[in-house]
Amino acid sequence: MRIIFLILTLTIANKVFAQSDEKPWSAELNSAKNAAYLDQLEQEVIHELNKVRSNPKRYAEEYLEELTATFSGKLYTYPGQNTVKSNEGIAPLIECIDVLKATEPMPTLKPSEGLTKATEDLLKDQQKYGGIGHITHNGETPQKRIEKYGEWDVCSAEDITYGSFEARQIVIALLIDDGVPERSHRKNILNPCFRFAGVNYGSHPNYQSMCVIDYAGEFKTK
Repeated sequence: MRIIFLILTLTIANKVFAQSDEKPWSAELNSAKNAAYLDQLEQEVIHELNKVRSNPKRYAEEYLEELTATFSGKLYTYPGQNTVKSNEGIAPLIECIDVLKATEPMPTLKPSEGLTKATEDLLKDQQKYGGIGHITHNGETPQKRIEKYGEWDVCSAEDITYGSFEARQIVIALLIDDGVPERSHRKNILNPCFRFAGVNYGSHPNYQSMCVIDYAGEFKTK
């Protein structure tokens, strides 16, 4: 199991970057739309992940390429937003676009109630005790939390963002992976091994919001 960590450094404006004549994405990609244990934003996170995985090249062209115009050195500004300083500037965005355009489509993700419960444990722990990262205040790792709610196989991982406020914002930040040299979050999203995901989004005492995503190759909820 690969354990990774992100403090969100890229904040995308609360704006849907889409063209008016954009061809609709397949309705099948919205695999979590009937998962009652997920709220709307959490369902949309899985939807966005599935867009990336089903057609990485199209995702880059429709949602990432236009972000290049928002950078000035390490600073970037969106309409109605304050200027924000990134760690690396535009380089990881350009890199991400190139990677997505060279990546073949892969299986989409199905929602998992057990994985969602595992993400909820971490979210509630940090809401109560503060802090960041993958380990709860009493020492529970992602693997231990996941195994409380089911049996995973093949592969598993966890992504976290802090300070994002919409689904596409969350996924794009993980894809760009500013400040993370190994681009672990991007690699998780583009890992064809994963077939299931759980998501939890909520408030955070220091970063306003956080989103936890757990992935597994196979998973059976208890």
